Amino acid sequence: MSKIALLGMGAMGSRMAKALIEAKHTLHIYNVVGNACEPIVALGAKAFVTPREAAVGVDFVIAMVWDDAASAYVWLDPEIGAMQSLSKGAVAIECATLTVEHEARLMKAAEAQDVEFVSAPMSGSLPEADAKTLIFTTGASKQAFSKVEPILMAMGQKINHAGDPLDGISLKLLINSKLALEYAAMAEMIAFLLASGKDAKRYLEIAASTAPFSARGVREARYMLDGNETSRVKINQLIKDSANHIAQCKTHGVPCHMTEAANLVFRKASAAGFGDLDAVALARIYREQTAQYQAA
Repeated sequence: MSKIALLGMGAMGSRMAKALIEAKHTLHIYNVVGNACEPIVALGAKAFVTPREAAVGVDFVIAMVWDDAASAYVWLDPEIGAMQSLSKGAVAIECATLTVEHEARLMKAAEAQDVEFVSAPMSGSLPEADAKTLIFTTGASKQAFSKVEPILMAMGQKINHAGDPLDGISLKLLINSKLALEYAAMAEMIAFLLASGKDAKRYLEIAASTAPFSARGVREARYMLDGNETSRVKINQLIKDSANHIAQCKTHGVPCHMTEAANLVFRKASAAGFGDLDAVALARIYREQTAQYQAA
């Protein structure tokens, strides 16, 4: 069993922490709002006031926070950042979906500490985190991958080795941009089926049996039909992730018109006040706009 620090007790981080405790690891935790740690402390974790203190003497530090700024704070802040506490041979694991540029800075800081850096963002949302069926897209040296694989397996069902440390986040941004396209396509399809008077559920089941339809897209389309907007993947999250993928495409001179179109759809939804809702709520916006068009 390992001694692990987990930074970030949000919806995903707290579930990851619970899984690590159930796997009998010793767990140090930190969250910027301290009372979020209380349920995990009750399970056996030890909470710390700063990331730097949480990281002292551990084998692995895992961060699961919202964006580049939050990640820079918990890892690199000169007063309280965790990176400066890590000893030679430890492993720094970034699990959030951030920018490639930021994770390159983390990798450089880790190298300065003689610490291995691993990018290990995951696919799956809250139901998968609860079921420990997350799929990690991991960028790491072969040596670091062998170290982190059993740690990540405590929280997921599959650990894919994408390649070098930054390959994990690069591939995950591509994956999440495809997810944004899935939501946008399903919302348009559901809006059409309802507006045209089709038997939407029957049509969806027929479409689901054909090759172009992914299991995830069909699942979200079913949620759209049922009005199930339980928070799993928020609209603002898809704005962030697809924008980060657009940025990495532009770095290589690759046009990304599809992702830009999906990003625009989600930004309009956020501007309308839907940003903190699950991406399934996109279907509601399509239905409202369709009703306005038909009324006109």
